[in-house]
Amino acid sequence: MNTGSCCQYLDSVHHNLDELTETIVAWAEMNTGSLNIGGLGNFVGILEDSFLGLSGKIETILLQPQIRLRPEGRISLTLGKAFSVRKKLDAPIRALLTIHYDTVYGVEHPFQKCRVIDHNTIVGPGVADAKGGLLVLLRALELFEASPWSDHLGWEVLITPDEEIGSTGSAPLLLNRAGRNHFALVFEPALPDGSLVLLRNGSSVYSARLTGRSAHAGREPERGRNAIHAMAGFIMNMKEQFENRPGIILNVGEISGGGPVNIVPDLAYSRFNVRTHSEEDGRFVDETLRRLAADLNGREGFKLELSVDYSRPPKMSDRKSLVFFEHVANCGREIGVDIKWGHSGGASDANIIAQAGIPVLDGLGVRGGSLHSPEEYIQLDSLVERIRLTALLLMKFASGNIPFDRNIC
Repeated sequence: MNTGSCCQYLDSVHHNLDELTETIVAWAEMNTGSLNIGGLGNFVGILEDSFLGLSGKIETILLQPQIRLRPEGRISLTLGKAFSVRKKLDAPIRALLTIHYDTVYGVEHPFQKCRVIDHNTIVGPGVADAKGGLLVLLRALELFEASPWSDHLGWEVLITPDEEIGSTGSAPLLLNRAGRNHFALVFEPALPDGSLVLLRNGSSVYSARLTGRSAHAGREPERGRNAIHAMAGFIMNMKEQFENRPGIILNVGEISGGGPVNIVPDLAYSRFNVRTHSEEDGRFVDETLRRLAADLNGREGFKLELSVDYSRPPKMSDRKSLVFFEHVANCGREIGVDIKWGHSGGASDANIIAQAGIPVLDGLGVRGGSLHSPEEYIQLDSLVERIRLTALLLMKFASGNIPFDRNIC
């Protein structure tokens, strides 16, 4: 097919930066904290309106609740709905495009409004992670669908509501969708210098509930089994086991228990995050935690219940991803952007998708920084840059300017 240059079509749809800025501010100021079911539901309505013009099959999907171990026992957390759009799934080349619409900022968080820093920078909740990436995904698809080659590539969009709390409900959907597409584009924010993400740490969150035995702290403390002391020992043993392995990061983020100081406490609770660089590190973590829990449960009067709230394996480098990253770098050069890639200590849905064995391009979202803080910001010019980059990549696959290699895909 004589396609001519794909680049000449990138400006066929005029991207007004003022309009993009207005949209990102409006989206960011709609609270979509992971457990704000009302806010998530309202935003699904925005998604339905926004994607309607692409003429794909729109679907909203109920997710299974997330089960967590808490001090009072196991609880069930209701999740928001996943949002899906599909088009041309019988095409010879098919792409999965995905990002999340939940944020870490709940309705009670004081960070709810955007503010302008300068002509190219806006601070706001979720502007980079990941509503900026969501806007890139939408506008890039609009640009691609207006090109002459849109019939030659099918696509599927999956926008999830629970990424910030582990994607426990979305994980089966992500794997299923990945399995019926040839490659995946993930619109998480780029690294601070604009690099795409080649490698990601694995990340697992655990909850531990430890029961002991109460007693009078002065008259007969020997009858008690101090759950707080035992939990402290469990945590310090973990720290000792992990600190000599540079590929493992332990962060104990929550601990509670006890009450009146004249009672030996019979309950302690902790929640912690373990990040790993490799599958070998992940196996070491699992084996270590099982052994430490068994040791503690072998002590008279104690019972430790250990629960995995969620677990994402590391996203490793492979030949497939390297080939695709090179395609993106070539597209970047054509539009005057130097694309590099790097490593992120954070996990994303790309960790899950990579298990399906397809190439995954991650970090296609906007440039920004200070994620998960009240200083989160977006660099506005990266919206246009990433829209053009993504649309060009899709056009090149659809036009045949990037050969479709089934051995890679």
